[in-house]
Amino acid sequence: MSWFFRTETEKKRDDYLRLYYKLKDAKADHDRLVNEAESSYSSYTSSVPNLSNSKIPSNDFDPKREELNQELLRYFNYEKNKRSQIVHAASRAYERYQYYKQLAIKEAEED
Repeated sequence: MSWFFRTETEKKRDDYLRLYYKLKDAKADHDRLVNEAESSYSSYTSSVPNLSNSKIPSNDFDPKREELNQELLRYFNYEKNKRSQIVHAASRAYERYQYYKQLAIKEAEED
């Protein structure tokens, strides 16, 4: 029943704490997915290092493969930059949680 009588400050404090934990989970999921993608890409590049010139016309496939590899690497870099944004957002959420926690303590002392 105490959750029903919470002040606005306590509600905001709890909301920011929940947001912080969600962002931490999102960062962990992001890290896992990026690691999986990098592992798959590494596996691909080690298993297909070069096309044989004697078996298939690699001069037709190599330029396109190189173009697609560069595009994939751009996506990887983009996702790595997204991680820093998630970390920054989590940090801000925790700062706001600390602020509202202190504010709730001050309000409780005043009452």
